[in-house]
Amino acid sequence: MSRFVAVGDIHGCNKTLAKMLEILDLAPDDTFLSIGDLSSKGEDSRGVHDQLVSLEKRGINVIVLLGNHEAMLLAMQRRAGSNVDLSAFPETIFRGADISCMMRSNETWATLKSYGRDVAETREFWAFRHDDPVEHFKTVAPKLDSEDWRLPQDHLDLLSRCKTHHIARNCLFVHSGILPKYLRMDSAQSAVDSQIDEDARELCWSREWLGQTPGFPELVVHGHTPLCYLYSFVPDTTPWRDSDLVFKSVVHDGALNLDSGVFLESGHLTAVEIPESGRPSEFRFLRVPRLDPVCKDRLSHFNYM
Repeated sequence: MSRFVAVGDIHGCNKTLAKMLEILDLAPDDTFLSIGDLSSKGEDSRGVHDQLVSLEKRGINVIVLLGNHEAMLLAMQRRAGSNVDLSAFPETIFRGADISCMMRSNETWATLKSYGRDVAETREFWAFRHDDPVEHFKTVAPKLDSEDWRLPQDHLDLLSRCKTHHIARNCLFVHSGILPKYLRMDSAQSAVDSQIDEDARELCWSREWLGQTPGFPELVVHGHTPLCYLYSFVPDTTPWRDSDLVFKSVVHDGALNLDSGVFLESGHLTAVEIPESGRPSEFRFLRVPRLDPVCKDRLSHFNYM
C-alpha cells in the first residue's frame, strides 16, 4: 500500500526538508503533499524547489498546494515574461498578488536571493513600510520583464502544477482555509467550489475561519498560520501546546494545522503520514527542528526611515 505524507510550510528551509525526507524514506508511488509556501523567508528556496523536482523524477507523486507565496511568485513570473501557463487556476487567486510580491515584508526577495539574483538586494524594486504599495508597483512593473527575475523552467513547471486544494483520505487539504460561511457547508468539495466562485484568494490567505469547526466530515489540513501565532486568531491556544509550552500540530475541532514556523528561531517542520482510512487516531507525526540559518534582511532598516 502506498504511503501518503503531508508536510507543512517549508519556507526555503532546505536543510530541514532534506532531513525530513531522509527520515521519511519515500518510495516510488508514495505521495508527498506540500501544504504550500515552499519558498520565501528561509535562505534556500531554490534548494527546496530542486528537492521536489528530484522527488518527482524518482517516481514519487508530488502534490504542491498553491500557497500565498506561490501565488505571489507566479504572479511575478508572469509579469517578468516567464514561460508559465496559469490557465488552470481561477484568475481571482492572483488578484493583487504581483503588488503584494513587491512588498519587502512578504519576503519574495529571499526567494530571488537564493537564485543569486541581484534584484533581491536592490532597494528601488521593493516597497517598504511607509511606501504606497500600489503606486510603488506602478513604478517598478515595467522593469520586471528581464532575465534577472525569471526562475529556471523546471522550477516554473513545478509551481505551475500547484493545486488550489486536494481531497483525499477523508481530508480536505488547503493552504490557508475558507471563509466561515462556506466552512459550515456539509460538503467539502461544494465549500471549496463556492469559495472559488466568490474569491479564490481566500484559499491562500484566509484566517477568519480559524478556531471554527467545519460542517463537512473531512478534516481540514492546512498551514499558513504558524502555530505560535494562533493566539492572534484563537482565544485559547491550549490544545496546541504541550507541558513545556511548545506549540505542536494536533487534530482539534475538525482541523489540523501543519505550519510549525520552521523559519523561526524556535521553529520546526512538521509532517503527518495519513493512513488510507483517514482516521486521525492512526496519524503518524514527524517533527524536525529547524536546521537552516534564520534568513536576515540587510535592507530591513528602510522600514524605519
